[in-house]
Amino acid sequence: MSQYEIASIQQAQKVDAEIRRLEQKGVEVLSSYDPLSSLHSKIHNPVTEGIDEG
Repeated sequence: MSQYEIASIQQAQKVDAEIRRLEQKGVEVLSSYDPLSSLHSKIHNPVTEGIDEG
């Protein structure tokens, strides 16, 4: 794996951790990459959340 790929993965992990930290404080973050984000759950559960991607 290249240094670029390693740095990219590390950056993504930092961003994901920061998103989770902010969401625990009640901040709504628009991110669907992280399965633990509130937007991800809304997009992937359109029946109960009212968002229909299809």
